[in-house]
Parts: sequence; structure tokens; C-alpha cells
Amino acid sequence: MIVRTDLRRQSRGLKKNGQFRLVYSEGTREAGKRVIVYVLRRDCEEIVPGFVASRKIGKACQRNRAKRLMRETFRRLQDRIVEKNLWIVFIASFRPQECTFQEIFQDVESSLGRAGLISTNG
Repeated sequence: MIVRTDLRRQSRGLKKNGQFRLVYSEGTREAGKRVIVYVLRRDCEEIVPGFVASRKIGKACQRNRAKRLMRETFRRLQDRIVEKNLWIVFIASFRPQECTFQEIFQDVESSLGRAGLISTNG
């Protein structure tokens, strides 16, 4: 029998439409050139991310790639986020084949910095 040791992966992340709508309506918005970030302070004990790529980005393959790039960006910046009781939604406004990971990373980093959520001493 296989036992999963990393159960964090299953429950972390915004999944329901109502959760995303709540962040959109009550959260604050920081827009960069490639990624739009919505942040909502909640009574949870952790940072809960959500990733969105609409059909404007492209077909399913491009949308999945965009979400993977944003997930990796969040993973690398997660330890630098100052507050821990947040719901954060990342919305892709880029085509993955037209920009690099470094450009996306810098865009998200600057958006979180403008929102006052990230420490500057990476």
C-alpha cells in the first residue's frame, strides 16, 4: 500500500468558484504587465493560492503551461511573503510562448511588493 506523505498538496489552493468570486469582490488588486494578483486577508492559518488562465491565453496546453509557471513563481516566493493569513489569486494575462519564466517571476514579485506582502531581502 502506498502512503502519501505530502498531503498538503491535496487541500491547498482555491478550488470553488465562490472562493474566487469572494477574492475578486472583496480583495485588493495589483496588476502587472503579465500577471494580475488579487489578495484577500482571511482568518486562515496559511496562504491559499489560486491560479487562473482564461481562454484568451490559448488552448488548454497554453493555459496549463501558464498556470504551471505561476505555480512555480508562487512556490519560489512563498517563503518571502510576510503575512500568512491570505487568499491570493494569480490571473495570467500573458501567452506562455511569448515570455520567459524570469519575466513572469519579476512581474509577480513587483506586484506583491507593491501590495506590501513581500520582504525585500530575498
